[in-house]
Amino acid sequence: MTARALLLACALLAAAPARAETPFERLRSAEEPADRVLACAELAKPPHRGPNAYDALSRAMKSDLSERVRLAAAVAALTYTGGRTLADGDEFLKAEPGSAVRRDFLIALSSEPAQFVSPEATRIIAASLLDDPSDDVRLAAARSAGERGDPLAIGAVRAASEKDKSKAVREAAKKALGILSTPPKPKPVPKVTPPKNDAVKGKDPCPPPWGWCGCSGAIKLKPRCLTRDECRGLQSKMASNGLVCSWDGHAEQ
Repeated sequence: MTARALLLACALLAAAPARAETPFERLRSAEEPADRVLACAELAKPPHRGPNAYDALSRAMKSDLSERVRLAAAVAALTYTGGRTLADGDEFLKAEPGSAVRRDFLIALSSEPAQFVSPEATRIIAASLLDDPSDDVRLAAARSAGERGDPLAIGAVRAASEKDKSKAVREAAKKALGILSTPPKPKPVPKVTPPKNDAVKGKDPCPPPWGWCGCSGAIKLKPRCLTRDECRGLQSKMASNGLVCSWDGHAEQ
């Protein structure tokens, strides 16, 4: 290659845009924690979301030197469903040295839609309420248990309300206990409006407990919106005229 050709090749390489790093690469090697935090968020969303992305998040939540990145990776991992997610989350809470990180992770766990109906998530929150050495973490766990509303936590909440060394935790646990001990309110029974006496089948509503009662035989009577018992009574009256009545298509005996 001539000197001129070599210079031209170098110039072209210098002008070419640098290859954009993937979030996998940035999470592994970016110097700035903020860049690695953003990479965690990207790995929780398409097109990168998947088993390989979860593996990368799992490694970061266990070994990254930055508290911010470990928390971001753990929270991003919560958006995944599957057997590993909460097992890793449980391990994370036991191994993570930063109490503020554990606290914020518990708050995220209690509100993450992907884990909202998981009894294992409730168990993890309850265990933190009983065992975490940090008052702030136990306080977050007590509040999370109440907000989550899962009665599986009631034993831990009751114990914390009576025995926790922190007054703030005891008070939060008592509040959560009140929530968890209150039976859910029954859904209101919708008010049913009686049908019009001159209701027309196919035009007017005939809601339960009413139904269309029609009688036919030598003559055919217009269907009427009646209860089943009312239709039976009409059948008794019409039987002498040789008419048979049916209620919503089912012949009365």
